[in-house]
Amino acid sequence: MKSEAKHETEILEEKSGQPPQSPHQQFDCSPQEIQRLRQALTENNLFRLSMYFLDYILRAQTALFEQIHTQQGLGRIIASMSVLCGLLSGIYGLTMGLEHSLLQSLSSAIKLPILFMFTAIICIPSLYTFNVLLGQKFQIFQTVALMMMTLATTSILLASLAPIAFFFGLTTHNYYFLLLMHVAIFGLCGVYGVQYLYRGCSYLAFRMKQPLNNLLLRIWIVMYALVGMQLGWRLRPFIANTGTPFAFFREQQDGNFYTAVFNSIFKLLNF
Repeated sequence: MKSEAKHETEILEEKSGQPPQSPHQQFDCSPQEIQRLRQALTENNLFRLSMYFLDYILRAQTALFEQIHTQQGLGRIIASMSVLCGLLSGIYGLTMGLEHSLLQSLSSAIKLPILFMFTAIICIPSLYTFNVLLGQKFQIFQTVALMMMTLATTSILLASLAPIAFFFGLTTHNYYFLLLMHVAIFGLCGVYGVQYLYRGCSYLAFRMKQPLNNLLLRIWIVMYALVGMQLGWRLRPFIANTGTPFAFFREQQDGNFYTAVFNSIFKLLNF
């Protein structure tokens, strides 16, 4: 009876086009979800599609991975994910400069999506090149789509935590506490975002019937984090100390992200 049930499952998977599950990785992928996704890609504009992807990222990630694997509608996926990332990261950016002024809040809402886009532009070529040199079969637009979905996932998490950041921005006037709080939130959301990237790469490698180069991907993730932190330092201030004048960029760019975090911890503990 078990063998017959297994055989029927394989037949259904072949008819639906749903890939079989990997022995090392379990992927839930409903044929109905894939069909609805493909229909949405053809029937919605980029804004509505970005809202549609918001739901898919939260509950049906594998359907998105499968769509990337088939390379159908990748341009619309990349564009709509960019829209989603820009909108949601901008919402969180509004909370970052809130303690200082409305102008600082608006500038952070503008600069945070720029930070995400520039980080992607800088890091995508290395991810694609390393994959090609080490035998992965990912196409360039598949790599870009995975990267944009990673940023969109990070932005969704940031937006979900925006009410908490907003609350502390209104009720707390300790600059160093707010700085460390935002760093912690970005770290939490970033870790989950790269886990999404890792899962997407694992799915594509599985569907292409080749092993994933785990060491390469982990090295690239470290590079991606370092680039993001350094670029964020260059685009500061996102959070400004009360009493300082508004500035879209800091004139003085001495120091680095790591020393700033260390000094903030020291000053917070000795405040």
